Amino acid sequence: MNKIILIILCLLIFIIGMSFVSAKEDTHFEIEKDSSGYSSIITLKDSNNNPVPKVKFSIKITKPNGSTRTLSDKKLNSTGQNIFFLGSTKGNYVITVEFKGNSNYNPTKLTKTITVTSGKGGNSALDYIENGNYGLNQKKDDYIDDNYWYEEIYDNPYNFDGEGY
Repeated sequence: MNKIILIILCLLIFIIGMSFVSAKEDTHFEIEKDSSGYSSIITLKDSNNNPVPKVKFSIKITKPNGSTRTLSDKKLNSTGQNIFFLGSTKGNYVITVEFKGNSNYNPTKLTKTITVTSGKGGNSALDYIENGNYGLNQKKDDYIDDNYWYEEIYDNPYNFDGEGY
């Protein structure tokens, strides 16, 4: 009888121990308007409000004219953030971010509307630069350099100067 109780007790301790090992932590997104007014800052945080760095997530941005831009495999930086250029057209931009979870964290999703209140017209990184905004915000400038330099500026047939790859 004592052996059966001891075996049941060991199994119970094993099951409780496994539940602590396999428990995933909850996460949540925060979306804020960048100080420039043209971008959003996305941050993923854990249940203790600490940033979750270097995980992949997807983002969908719906522009005021109804068109959408979907980026499925973006990665947060070492501080658990990423910045996204919304556009320079006035209006409401609806941002949906989704983290599918991993072995340490539970999935999460958030939709938020950011209003761009100033702008001179266009809705691209090229317009942002041509409207004289380049150099005013280092985070955004770095983001544009990393993500749009060849894609929207040099690959545009109207302004291609032959120096792109």
